[in-house]
Amino acid sequence: MEDVVVVGSGPAGACAAWKLAQAGMTVTVLEKAALPRYKVCGGGLVSRTMQWVPINVHHAVEQTCYQARLHFFSSGLSFVTQRTTPLVSMTMRAEFDQALLSAAQAHGATVRDRCSVERVFCHEDSITVATTHGTMRARFVIAADGALSKVARSVQWEDGRRLVPALEYEVTVPSGLFHQFEGVARFDFDVIPAGYGWVFPKRNHLSIGVLSMTPNQQELRAAMGRYLAVLGCASPLSIERHGFVIPLGPRTGSFAKQRILLTGDAAGFADPVTGEGISSAVRSGLLAAQSLLDGQLQQEVVEGLYNRLVAQTILPELRAGRLLAYILYHCPRVRTWAFSQQGQRFCEMVADIMAGKKLYRNFFKPRWVGHVLTLPWLSRR
Repeated sequence: MEDVVVVGSGPAGACAAWKLAQAGMTVTVLEKAALPRYKVCGGGLVSRTMQWVPINVHHAVEQTCYQARLHFFSSGLSFVTQRTTPLVSMTMRAEFDQALLSAAQAHGATVRDRCSVERVFCHEDSITVATTHGTMRARFVIAADGALSKVARSVQWEDGRRLVPALEYEVTVPSGLFHQFEGVARFDFDVIPAGYGWVFPKRNHLSIGVLSMTPNQQELRAAMGRYLAVLGCASPLSIERHGFVIPLGPRTGSFAKQRILLTGDAAGFADPVTGEGISSAVRSGLLAAQSLLDGQLQQEVVEGLYNRLVAQTILPELRAGRLLAYILYHCPRVRTWAFSQQGQRFCEMVADIMAGKKLYRNFFKPRWVGHVLTLPWLSRR
């Protein structure tokens, strides 16, 4: 019997496995794909992620961006935020995830790829994990298997998350055009209603994406075509098209029960403002591991610890972020007025949040922000 089986080898699962293996627990990570595997993701590591990651992953960074640019196409407003430390570190998820997983293996974690979980069966003192390569038993399971978590579905876990669609293209363009995007994380609003587009420069290509807070995938594809044209990338040298969903809003109820701990996208911990999920995946994976260690694998203690840690650290930020996201995506008149008055200050504050220096809860404390929230057309909504 294993102490812990981790389902999913992304940032949440790899960081949890690293922490548990380092402490001497027996850990097996199950990954359905062949490793290293491509992961659909913008691959932007905001600076708070780099602070929370427990190992050095700088060798997996393809480009660092010290500048972020924000554009609102409908109003013509633009803002630039600059820092002396990277605002966003660009990576390909295959390399980043493999760096985390290799660190876990170095401490004794076992990794089984091409091993898909089919079902889990909960017992009083253990869990049986049925896979395509046989069954395993463990005292606990960490579900780090993403937005469509097979583990959560297997035990009919309450959901409550909202799955929003996104497209992400890996685009190779001529060198002259590529250099125009180097060193900058770009975000464009009004590319699509209730969403935004982004351009993340990698080592030799651009990761370009759009997401919408409303589930209209057909409009998403049309918006991506328009966005590529606006960027001057409508005729690239090569292009790889990928689609995925981002779970916004945490699951209802508990995040730990029946010896299962939900982390990352499986729990619905993505940032409600940006849709970024890597930082919360890293954080929740480490919190899950810490709960298992501090609770000494005692079921009630572990589950209580994890639920309390999530309630204290992750959930308050998700609640505060949802209010800001509502203004950004569903109140265009308020958003335009607010950014015309205090846009640079908003951008600097969000940059500090992404850097881990401030919280979304701090965003609503200044008096000038409170004035925006009392505007009649917002309060009526």
